[in-house]
Amino acid sequence: MKREIILQAENTLATRHQKLNKDYENNKNLLSENEEYIKLNSALHKEMIENARREAYGEKVDRKKERALKNDLSNFLKEKNISLKEEFFCSKCKDSGYINGEMCACLKKEISNILLKESNFGKLVSFESAKKTAPKEYQKLYEKMQQWCHGDYQKNLIFISGKAGVGKTYLSTAIANELIEEGKIVKLVTAFQISRDFKEYRFSYNEALLDKYLSCEFLFIDDLGTETLYKDITIDLLFHVINERRMKKLCTIITSNLTLDEIYDRYDERIFSRIVDKNTSIPINLNGKDLRINK
Repeated sequence: MKREIILQAENTLATRHQKLNKDYENNKNLLSENEEYIKLNSALHKEMIENARREAYGEKVDRKKERALKNDLSNFLKEKNISLKEEFFCSKCKDSGYINGEMCACLKKEISNILLKESNFGKLVSFESAKKTAPKEYQKLYEKMQQWCHGDYQKNLIFISGKAGVGKTYLSTAIANELIEEGKIVKLVTAFQISRDFKEYRFSYNEALLDKYLSCEFLFIDDLGTETLYKDITIDLLFHVINERRMKKLCTIITSNLTLDEIYDRYDERIFSRIVDKNTSIPINLNGKDLRINK
């Protein structure tokens, strides 16, 4: 995961904590200039340290003075109507984002929100929700694809085909959701957009137009087959992207209304061979009824 994404999430937690504790910070600043508070607080800390030392050396500890100082400090704050209670959105990590060096769930959630925003996916669905509403014949497929999200990605190209409404987008969004929950960097692009970028690249040779497709961790290409085929551009560069990502072991997920035969006819043998390669690809055909109509 990119370090800048983690930093962005950490900054979000810190900013949120600061806003929540604005009064707390103001009160701390106010008390830092109050001589009576400074005197009481200093005396209390000295007594606590001394009691800790006595306890460590096995000496008798009398905490009467410590309790009295705490009581005096509490009364002082009440008289001044000042609260020094710090609040937290997450009580587990106290808004730090980490517990014993491990990412807290709140930080992971914020990272997921950033990744979702950057992915171009509008709304995602979890596999758990998908399984509840999907036809019985899809259950094993959903389980298999959920397992793939946590695997070694040796098979790094998934081709999901089927007629409109059979659940291609539903399945791809469930995959994307699972990956984002794992902190993976996901990018969605339509076939129309990628073809348009290919055309612009061929005339400008702006490497950034291709790099965004060659370098992202998980690339989702939606509705392959609906894009305009620019002569000597679209097919060549599409193969280049698919092949380069395959060589780099980066994952590509493609949805299409086209069958494998139609893919062969529309594109060429090179792209077809990558999609059906049993060693590196998972071709999926959803041939159920239109789920949108069923709903």
